[in-house]
Amino acid sequence: MKMRSLISNDEAMCVGCNRCVRVCPIEGASVTYEKEKQIKVRINNERCIACGACLEACKHNVRDYEDDTERFLSDLQNGVSISLFAAPAYRAGGIDGDRVLAWLRKMGVKLIFDVSLGADICTWGHIRYIQMKNPKSIITQPCPAIVNYVLMHEHDLIKYLSPVQSPMLCTAIYMKKYNNINDRIAALSPCIAKAHEFEDTGYITYNVTLRKLFEYIRNNNIQLPSGPFRFDHDEAALGRLFSMPGGLKENVEFYLGKQLRIDQAEGPEVVYEALQQFVQQKGRDLPAIFDVLNCAEGCNIGTGCLHETNRFEVSAVMEKNRKNLFKEYDHTECEELYKRYDDSLRLDDFIRHYTPKHVQQYVVTDAQIEEAYIKLDKMTEEKRGFDCMACGADSCYKMARKIALGLDIPNNCIQEEKTTIKADHEKIMDLSNSNLENINMILNDISEIKGLSDEIVASIRHVDEAITQYSDMSRDISSISRTINILAINASIEAARAGALGKSFAVVAQEVKTLAVKSGSTVSQTDKISEKAVDSVSMIDSKITDISEAIAKAHLEITNVYDSTQRALQEFSD
Repeated sequence: MKMRSLISNDEAMCVGCNRCVRVCPIEGASVTYEKEKQIKVRINNERCIACGACLEACKHNVRDYEDDTERFLSDLQNGVSISLFAAPAYRAGGIDGDRVLAWLRKMGVKLIFDVSLGADICTWGHIRYIQMKNPKSIITQPCPAIVNYVLMHEHDLIKYLSPVQSPMLCTAIYMKKYNNINDRIAALSPCIAKAHEFEDTGYITYNVTLRKLFEYIRNNNIQLPSGPFRFDHDEAALGRLFSMPGGLKENVEFYLGKQLRIDQAEGPEVVYEALQQFVQQKGRDLPAIFDVLNCAEGCNIGTGCLHETNRFEVSAVMEKNRKNLFKEYDHTECEELYKRYDDSLRLDDFIRHYTPKHVQQYVVTDAQIEEAYIKLDKMTEEKRGFDCMACGADSCYKMARKIALGLDIPNNCIQEEKTTIKADHEKIMDLSNSNLENINMILNDISEIKGLSDEIVASIRHVDEAITQYSDMSRDISSISRTINILAINASIEAARAGALGKSFAVVAQEVKTLAVKSGSTVSQTDKISEKAVDSVSMIDSKITDISEAIAKAHLEITNVYDSTQRALQEFSD
């Protein structure tokens, strides 16, 4: 049967920071890819063990999880007969847990049990199983993420998994088989992965996590009832300490003392590596009990908790409970409790049988690893041992392996990106230096053009001066012409007076007059041409001045660009 997908992933919110990849203990559960030139990470739910590490690691609201809170409340409101048990972590959840349980009873929950009762049964079951079967070593299984890991990815450990059910399952079995409760069973749980355990075993219908239920209460402004709350069974014993790290160990040692070697490991950074080492031991030097938990702080700060209280506050609450327990409970009472269980319970009712889950096994060849190294441009031992972990993999070898398997992309390698950026940087520097040379050439060309423009302006001014001088000469000629004309008129008058003797002189006077008139007319036309020439030269001079100013402005701007580009290149190269 395909396992239920519990962790969701909002691709649009993902920034490709690799935090989720870094904390994921399972190869191939987080897959890195590229979309629209942006690195993204998705979940492969077929390999995910629902350890919840990525939920805590993600800072971009990409990851969330699903539980049965809404379905549970809807069924409850529709009159479905439901009884419930609560994990001890409800006392350390950030909201008054007893008032929450009182509200659930008011909402219609029939009976409410404490998982601490199931924890007592679980401890009794382990002690009796060890005494009867004398196994070489067992791995505790209250944590469903651990069980998922073994059933999916480490089948060699199945034979070591404790067959005794978890405290929650012991509670549900006790409710159904020994209290004849036929209601649907809901678990008020601190753990996301419990949904998988409930599906596998079939006793529990709803995994209602503390976080989702408490958020529902807050979001709907529900007023919780006040007053005392009591469970519908006798008070539990040391099982109330079970949710703390080493809880099973403390319970077993309270009864057996130090007869057994009990090792423990908590937290995803430690426990999965420890389980791999357990396999590698091949039965040598193993503890009688290996007490393991996925969550570093135990179930009290589990994956399905609000995480609003820190470890010190939770520890203070649990330590207070421990002191109260040891004041009212001693070894004799523990023995009496287990004798009652011997008389009233059947160990076989609390035994679980495991079925391995078949998940694709990854196989990669040395040639494929080498090809991946080439894609990463890791051609030297120095590059292959860079091991910065920025990609999320523990080592460059594991990154190359993931690329060979199609679980990651070369662009996700910071060293490969740095090499690419360096190459791009060199190209930019070369291009920029080339641009500087071109700008310098343009500056030189503009300087030459500016020089030529200045020479043209100077030449135009010489032409203007020549035209001015010519105009002055024309005015002189015009004046001479008028004088000659007057002299010619006077000569004509004197010739007329002279009679026949003056006829020849009259002819000369007439010719002089005609010459004077022509000279005056020519000068007049020349003046008009000079005026046009002056206007044209003036216009040319104005345009040349505008061009010269534009060239000077362009020269200044390009000089500024050249200087700023040089400074930028200097800073960039530094």
